[in-house]
Amino acid sequence: MARDQNESKTVQTDDASGRGSVGDFKVSFPARMRSYKEAEIEVVVDVMRNAEAQTQGQYMRQFQADFEEYTGADHAFAVDNCTNALRLAAMRCELEPGDEVIISGYTFCATAIPYGETGAQIVWADIDPDTWVVDPADIERKITDRTKAIVVVHLLGMPVDMPAVMAVADEHGLRVVEDCAQAPGAQINGQHVGTFGDFGCFSLHAAKQITTLGEGGMLTCKFDEDAELIPGLRHNGARAYPEGRERYWDPAMGNVDLDMAGVWPKNFCLGEAQCALGSEMLKSLDEINDTLIEQGEKIKAGLADTPEISFAQIPAGYRHVFHQFVLHFDGADFGATRNDLLDIMAFEKKIRVIVQYHPLYRYPLFQKLGAGEQDCPVLEGWWGDTFSFPWWCGIPDETINYLVFSLKETIAELKSR
Repeated sequence: MARDQNESKTVQTDDASGRGSVGDFKVSFPARMRSYKEAEIEVVVDVMRNAEAQTQGQYMRQFQADFEEYTGADHAFAVDNCTNALRLAAMRCELEPGDEVIISGYTFCATAIPYGETGAQIVWADIDPDTWVVDPADIERKITDRTKAIVVVHLLGMPVDMPAVMAVADEHGLRVVEDCAQAPGAQINGQHVGTFGDFGCFSLHAAKQITTLGEGGMLTCKFDEDAELIPGLRHNGARAYPEGRERYWDPAMGNVDLDMAGVWPKNFCLGEAQCALGSEMLKSLDEINDTLIEQGEKIKAGLADTPEISFAQIPAGYRHVFHQFVLHFDGADFGATRNDLLDIMAFEKKIRVIVQYHPLYRYPLFQKLGAGEQDCPVLEGWWGDTFSFPWWCGIPDETINYLVFSLKETIAELKSR
């Protein structure tokens, strides 16, 4: 069906992620992964009404303890967002100009920005052609005598091959940071992501499986020596004086000190109401992930007879939690591109399909800041044919059926041209 030449292809939205109801789409992205339960609303109201401390109190300590118990992490620290969890990890990696840090080329920009800020040179790692997350073999290929850290991303809910990454890191004596923003609850043979490397960085943004009122994050640490320094780095270098002072006010109620030589501390704290909500939502995380996995499997089954569409391959023993649902389109046999496909899906079928990310080295930000060079042939050959379905927890079966049917109809139309 030809599009009216006067019909605009432009969809206006204030949200660059593509979330939120806009235009006249039949299927769009909700702004949140799922609505709050009444119990989750009640815990926030209770803190507002009754908690004496509104930050740095009992709910923060409880949320951190709950997160440690859930993931098996040695240490967990609540922070205001995942970007700042990544920033704290970058501070502990002690990167300097002249160092190199290897980072996946396919991820959200927040993965890389805290490491670029250090002055270290970003070296982009390619993706694995089967799992679509960073390739440990390519990481090893790009290690030099200047490499100091590796940042891997469990993107879209798919775990990276962490045993292979850790073998490479241990051989070369490198720090490992896991960006788990899109993968809370993802596992490899029962071990949670965020517990393999030195640090794990989790997001509690509204678009994630669980959220703390729109923003929030968690940093996990493996080693005691890192964990001892995080509270001060997270909270302006503030700490209590030793107990037993003769006068509790002398010289002041609290002390401020330096945790790392030459490193100014920050304020990355998360409020008590947010922490209380985090503890409550954590109770539902497995259920949420199970629902997302079930939805993904339904779509994959519905498209099993559509060879033009493929999906990431999930290795045995991996729990891939489907934070987003990404598909790969191959229309080479009939001369169709991804844009041809999405033109019909978006403007005729009224489904708000999106393209998740550019490779980071293609964005002006990284090019202008000296990180535009790349050697990622797999990513370069793959990403231009990928797209995402609208995605949230609890998509009705009739909507799933409409997504599948519309995609099949679209491919049939492209073949007939």
